[in-house]
Amino acid sequence: MLRFLGVTFLVTLVSVATRASGAAGREPSAVPGGNASRLVFLLQYVGSDYGAAVADGAIVDESEYRENRDFATQIADLLERLRPSIPPGKMAAIETPVRRLVELVGARGDARLVRDAAESAIPRLVEAFELRAFPRERPEPARARGLYAENCAVCHGEGGGGDGPRAKDLDPSPARFTDRTRMSETAPYVFYNAITLGVENTAMASFSDSLSDQQRWNLAFYLWTFTLGNDVPLEAVPSAVVSLRDLSTRSSRELAPEILRHAAAVGRTLDTDDAERWVAELRAHPPTLSDAEERLARVRQDLAQSVFLVNRGKLEEAVDLVTDSYLSEFEPLEATLDQRDTRVRQRFEQGLVDFRAALRRGDQRSALATAKELDATVDRAAEVLAGRRGGLHVGALGWWMAAASAFVALALVRRWVGKRAVVR
Repeated sequence: MLRFLGVTFLVTLVSVATRASGAAGREPSAVPGGNASRLVFLLQYVGSDYGAAVADGAIVDESEYRENRDFATQIADLLERLRPSIPPGKMAAIETPVRRLVELVGARGDARLVRDAAESAIPRLVEAFELRAFPRERPEPARARGLYAENCAVCHGEGGGGDGPRAKDLDPSPARFTDRTRMSETAPYVFYNAITLGVENTAMASFSDSLSDQQRWNLAFYLWTFTLGNDVPLEAVPSAVVSLRDLSTRSSRELAPEILRHAAAVGRTLDTDDAERWVAELRAHPPTLSDAEERLARVRQDLAQSVFLVNRGKLEEAVDLVTDSYLSEFEPLEATLDQRDTRVRQRFEQGLVDFRAALRRGDQRSALATAKELDATVDRAAEVLAGRRGGLHVGALGWWMAAASAFVALALVRRWVGKRAVVR
């Protein structure tokens, strides 16, 4: 189950961007993903912004609360419109957290529970409607420099500091992309949705007609260049591989533990701020990964998310997440792994069985220990597929195939020698 939230200033960010050729107030169905994409976008917003409106059951910002309550109503309406298009078997998993969110907002409930409900519904909507939550191709943020200058700088400023020529006339003030704290709490997928869909009742237009899908992703990733400023670039963390999916959908704060873990593994010492800045570096300069590297990076992050779910007591969700990750990401690599070291595949599959068994009997301690072993197995798989460390281990089946190949080769050689003898 992916986490898609982490934005605390979305309307401030998007309500001040304008474009003369943009299509403000377009119907949701007229943009890619239609109502499903807009529902995801509203869930992203409410899940993140509601905390600024309510604290300890009391309204701390009346206008923010009215806005969140209005968005919650829109969420409920959109789900009803989408109901006929959602497979019956998937409806309950979407409807339950959505209803929970709407009820919590109406009752001025706990912000963490609102966020949890949104995080539970979003990935299931993405799956049900086959929405694309990350770019098909590696983003090229440098190509978005001109797009930003043309469309965004008038409000947000050339340096992303929220001080463009129109800023003084806008309420709320333009967001500052140089604000590292706030940028560390959000992800490009949220900005991509804002750029694609626009925001109703604001000056933010939809750019789905004027910018291609890849241009919108380029622009969403480009915003992280402003958080880097003139800092001296961090030395790379050699083994810190973050998938394009996770760079797109997870906040820098959520990804920081992965960077810290890899840094520690190679003897590097980073603090959390450095780790978050390194994630910003990865967004400003996305790495080029092989298919295997991308898949294993996604498995690694899914395992990390499963640990988060286990610690929150969401055991069934953790089981589903790791199972889905195995089927979609690890299993396609097994044929290649078996050619090089069957033990890696066997170790991962056994670990997966043990992980699920531990969770289903409610043994969180064993499940967490097994998750750690699975993570180490993923690292080993990456080494094997990259041709690093350790000799070839093909296993019994592999040896049988090798022997069979050798037998066939020997037979062909004998046949060739025999033909040569006849010719002579």
